[in-house]
Amino acid sequence: MRYEARFVVDTHAHITTLYKPNLQDPRTKEIAEKGLWNGLNGMLETFDNSPFTLYDMDRYGVDMCILKPSIIGTTNEMQAKIVDKNPDKFRACCSDQKLKIKVWRGEVEWTLEAAIEEVEAALNWGKGKFVDIGEFAPGMHPGIQIRKKPPTSRERLDEFRAFLDLAAKYGVCMDWHERPLTLLSRVAREYPNVPIIFCHGGHTEEGIKNACGLAGRGENIYLETGCWPAEYFEIAIKNPNVGAKHLIWGHDYGNVPQYITAHPGEKYLPSSSPGFAQSGWPRVPTYQTDFWGWSLRQISKIADWNLVTQDEINLILGGNAAKIFKLPVPFERMFPEGRPDIWGIHWEKSIPFIPKDQVQHPDQP
Repeated sequence: MRYEARFVVDTHAHITTLYKPNLQDPRTKEIAEKGLWNGLNGMLETFDNSPFTLYDMDRYGVDMCILKPSIIGTTNEMQAKIVDKNPDKFRACCSDQKLKIKVWRGEVEWTLEAAIEEVEAALNWGKGKFVDIGEFAPGMHPGIQIRKKPPTSRERLDEFRAFLDLAAKYGVCMDWHERPLTLLSRVAREYPNVPIIFCHGGHTEEGIKNACGLAGRGENIYLETGCWPAEYFEIAIKNPNVGAKHLIWGHDYGNVPQYITAHPGEKYLPSSSPGFAQSGWPRVPTYQTDFWGWSLRQISKIADWNLVTQDEINLILGGNAAKIFKLPVPFERMFPEGRPDIWGIHWEKSIPFIPKDQVQHPDQP
């Protein structure tokens, strides 16, 4: 086993997908027959990959994973079953998954009301299992047109408000996986008590800088860092308004099409990049990319470069996630609290960092 921190959480894991086309669906079958299947643009076969994930968790010392449904074919119910089987290892996100399947099949049109109904129902029957709304905010999916007509910025703002209202009501987080970023800045200000997860935290050097600019202005914005090379961490850590307190470790674990290879044109190598962006590469690899082994070496680099203390690594790799997702942790006093160098003028609010009701073995009174 490998241990990089006291408590390690991957905040972005896909483990209910095989990334093979669902050939029972006519539209997906047509895409596959044309050789255009890339793992994202249609329905997929689903299966429980938790045995492989639990093996990796044991090898790399990962305590918990936050599961994303995300792709067409997966459902909130599938995620909840995995949490039920391993409640000490998994929590999940929920979204309008069944509605998206019906939309993809041409059975219904997407409506805000139907999406709200599905998400709120999941937050009710899956209380304690679902800790986030996402990966993609309801009504959106990459590479697939969910709506006949794209919403205006004003319409999308009102839709986000509807789901942030749910997040606030049920005490869960909200994912952000779209543009414009000015919209993210606005809703973060309007909902200061809802943690908002910037999925992937920006994919390029410029994207990381833009994401850091947003996180530095919103105390409730957290940047996923799992696919970042060490040099991207340096950008965020050296930003006095960001630092370790805004970073969470999340990878797209289990997601394809991705390889550990170079972003075209990027000077910081290697990183993860969609395989179909590389000439001559298979659209979907036949193996599962090892994100954790690569990413933990990036954490070792920033420690060797003296960019962070071990206390800050404990926040990045698991402490921040434990707090915002309300995860169970073994003991009190595991993460840095009460330090102005980390928490700034709000340092007193960081004590205690983890509420006592989340602690499995609390100190004696």
